[in-house]
Amino acid sequence: MRFEDTNEYQQSLRMRPACDAVLCSVFGVQPDAIERFEKGDPLFILDQEHAIDVRVTLANGTRLLGQEKALSYKFYRYKTFTVEFWQNRYTKEPGEFFKIASQFYLHGYSDETGTSFIEWKILNVLELINWLKGYGVDVLATRVKPSGPSQAAFLPIPYDKIPKWIIHAEECADQSQVKTTTQHCLPPLPKLLTRGVS
Repeated sequence: MRFEDTNEYQQSLRMRPACDAVLCSVFGVQPDAIERFEKGDPLFILDQEHAIDVRVTLANGTRLLGQEKALSYKFYRYKTFTVEFWQNRYTKEPGEFFKIASQFYLHGYSDETGTSFIEWKILNVLELINWLKGYGVDVLATRVKPSGPSQAAFLPIPYDKIPKWIIHAEECADQSQVKTTTQHCLPPLPKLLTRGVS
């Protein structure tokens, strides 16, 4: 089966308008300022090599590079940020966690329609990686979970364990507006993965 035929890819296509709406709202741009890199595009190498799949051009011409993931509503009960840790969990081939060069990561869960978000967060990737490096790869590797039938494995981090200073913006369906986080101090490392992970 081609990746384009998977449920994950089809979900990402259905959620693109919702992703666009979030990016437009948070970064103050119009939809035509958002560019994604698809197979066949010369810039697709950015996704393959650096886990960058979207570029947002701001009003002043500067560009932000990002990663986006919209998970299905059936997984919402976990309320967990996930990042591919191993591309192949058997050979320990590194996944996006080891190569990500994005500046931000839009992560969220679709609602029951599969076309809107019930909850989303935009994470500052540099701050996220700096925080996680305090645990060391060996400790993080003990927390990974298989990614369905694929050979990959992902690192789950419950939303409520992500420090607020890493979250650039977030919204939940029961909130009426986007919240932007401005705290940038480095608190001590809390226990990382305690809910839903053994």
